[in-house]
Formats: sequence, structure tokens, C-alpha cells
Amino acid sequence: MPAYLKIENIGVCPPEGFTVLGVSLADTSDREGVIGQFGSGNKHGVGVLLRHNLSPIVYSGNLKMEFSTKPQTVSDDLATKEFGRVVVKYGGQRTGTEELGFVVSYGNKDWTDVALALREFVSNAIDRCIRERGDWFGVKIEIVEESQVRAKKGHTRVFVPLNPDVLQFYNDLGKWFLHFSEPESLNKTILPKRDRNLGNRKAAVIYRRGVRVREFEATDTESLFDYNLNNLTIDEARKASDWDVKYHCARALGAADKDALAILFNAILNSEAAFWEYEFDTYSLANASNVNWAAAFDSIAGDKSVLTVEGNADQLRRKGYNPVIAHESLVNAAQRNGVRTAATVLSADEFAGREIVEPTDAAKAAVNKVWEVVQLAGLTNGKEKPPTKCFTSILEAGVSLNGYYDKGVVYINRDLAPNGLTEVLPNKLVKVAMEEVAHYTTGATDNSRDFQDYLLELATRLVN
Repeated sequence: MPAYLKIENIGVCPPEGFTVLGVSLADTSDREGVIGQFGSGNKHGVGVLLRHNLSPIVYSGNLKMEFSTKPQTVSDDLATKEFGRVVVKYGGQRTGTEELGFVVSYGNKDWTDVALALREFVSNAIDRCIRERGDWFGVKIEIVEESQVRAKKGHTRVFVPLNPDVLQFYNDLGKWFLHFSEPESLNKTILPKRDRNLGNRKAAVIYRRGVRVREFEATDTESLFDYNLNNLTIDEARKASDWDVKYHCARALGAADKDALAILFNAILNSEAAFWEYEFDTYSLANASNVNWAAAFDSIAGDKSVLTVEGNADQLRRKGYNPVIAHESLVNAAQRNGVRTAATVLSADEFAGREIVEPTDAAKAAVNKVWEVVQLAGLTNGKEKPPTKCFTSILEAGVSLNGYYDKGVVYINRDLAPNGLTEVLPNKLVKVAMEEVAHYTTGATDNSRDFQDYLLELATRLVN
């Protein structure tokens, strides 16, 4: 005996909800949890099923609707094409056949799988129950025999002939709808990972108001969480771009509670896997101040741990900290949310990988020589000769810094000014000393007009 999937809800859907594109009453309700917005889902659902040779039977109260197609040829001056016009045969309180205003191929580029049609029917059943009584508990989905395909007063029933695809959807119903598997998660945005993927992938599963929208497609990287994004924007094909999904997931994680963030930090600390969330950008993660970040980090890593990129790890260990290595965007977002990072516990020189040491004779000689020239030109700007220090680079990575000026001190890279060199100074050393002394006397920054004018004035006075 043939079997059917039955999708039933309290309340009677007007027949136009299945026959007229754009008709939807979901937007007339302000009750929380309503899903629909386009007025096309039932119609697309009918088309998908017909393309898969599945003829749905719908009962709106006592009104029976059986959907099928009839050939229709359309011609213009250039071509002739045959379409399958969707028709509905009415029974019960109304009889007759109506040719609908769309063909069976409508939407076939995006609406491909039987599961997408069934998702729409279930979503609309949930919406009607919420509008009717404030909850979705009046929805019933089950496999029935052909003898049970009949109307029920005050209810809408959709019957879909059972085939392997329909049965698979029924078996996966809890993965398509949080309502039927974990209703406690309907009001949550961040969902700890569990068996929600439809295949062997472990990519993020994305829900919108508890309804499955997609699995993240751009990468197969395993995610730490799945996400229920109530306000995710989708198009009429129920699609959102991977970029939009990733952005909203990052914003959700940035605003997450302590428990979810503890899962994130525990993975960073204890797992070698590179989870999808590590790719989130700083801007999206740090969309608002969230004190839960610091509390979660301390609870997992302890108060002597510091979140950092690889480059600062050795310096942190020297200072007695436990470095926890993470992606740069996560470190930056964590810092904005109050987590200890290398930038907050190291000095500026330490963070930049520099160790300050006493000046070499060559460094002092170079600054002395430059200062004599500045004095001769009368461009000391009323200042005394600056003290000199040297620095060494602790880090191997990054661009080599030759010198810098900070808080009244001229710093020279010790590699440019080796000990024992005082008589004939290398041009590069003198050039670096000249640049940093000019910063000292003017207080101007690199590439500023004041800095350029000062050096030109110095050169002009020495020439004249």
C-alpha cells in the first residue's frame, strides 16, 4: 500500500497560499518565531515535487487540492517551447480544475531538492500554528498509509508520496528544524557542535529562526559551533552568501556568553585543529564590548596566560607568562574585549621585539657628529643634545628597524654601530643618526612637511 509523508498544522490555510505567487499572511503577525516572508514557498514546493514526479495532495480544512501539470506550448516570432503548466484539481467543498500562473520549471535553478520543498511546507505549518496560538506544538509530521490521506476539520494537511528522498527528509527532520530536535536551542544563537550535518562534512550548519538554511560552503574546515541567526538576510531562494553568513556568525561569536567563549579558548589552548572560527575577522568579532571574553579566557587559561601571536611567545615566556598562541584577528578582537594579550602586558619595545642596551661608542660618536652639525647650523631649537641608546632585535621575523626616537632618547640599532668603530663612521649609521636627531629637535613624524622643511633648511645653511 502506498505511503505518504503527512505535514499537519492547526488552522486552515487559504487556497491562495498554495496557488497564487506572493500570497502570504505571515507578515501580518508580530509573534516571535514566525519564519515566512516571501509568499512563494508553497508554490515553489509544489513545483519541486512535480519536477520529481511527486504529486502533492493538500487539504485546507475540507477543501482538497491535487496538483499536476498539463502541456502548454508558447511561441513567439523566434521560437516555440513547451512548458508544463501547473494545475490544481479541487475537491470537497469546491470542484473544478484551475490552471495556475506558473509552470513546473519555475525556480528550477535554485529549487532543486525535494527536501527544500518539504522544508517550506513544514515552515509554513509552524508559522500558522504560531499565528494561531503562539506556539508551534500543533504541527504533526508522520508517515501514514494511503487510507489516512483525508481532511481534518480546522487543520491544513499536506500529503507527499513517500520515496527515498522524502523518507530521508523525515529521518533528518531534527537536523532541518531545531523545533523537533532541540527546542531549547530556538532562542540561542551559538550552538555547540553536534550531529547536525547532513553528510560527512563538519562545516558550520546555519539556521535561521530554527530552520536550516545551509551548511557553510566555501570551505570544509570544521567549525566549533553551529549558528541560529534569527535576522540573517536570505533571498527568495532561501540563500545567503558565504560572506554574509561568516560576517553574522562572527558577530554572534563576538557577543557570545562566557560558556561559548570558554569552548573557543579551550580549543585554542588544547586542540591542534584549525577551526573555522579562527578565520573570523577582528572587526566582526569585536563589534561591541563584551566582558565575557576576559572571564572565559581566565577560566580556561588561568591568570598567568596571555593570548598572543607566535612572534611574541618567547618574550612572554621570559617575563614569566604562559603564551597561548592564536590567529592575529582573534588576538586583536580578544584584546578589544579585555583579554590579556602581548600588547597589554609587554612594553612597546618588548612588544616590538626590541631589547634596549647601552650605546656603543660608534652610536654615541654618530649622534655627537650630527649634533655638532646641527649646532653649527643653529637648528637645535633650544634643545640639549639627546641621550643615545642602542637596541637589539629579539625577533627574527618582520622588517629590520634601523633607529627610532622616543621620549627624548635617540635609539640606534646596535648592528649598525658595532663596538670599536669611532673614527670613520659608515654613511648609513650617520644617516640614521641624522634622521632620529631631526625627529628629536622638531618633534615631527616621518614624511611630514615640518620634517622635510627642517632637513632642507639644515642642508641650505650648511651649503651657505
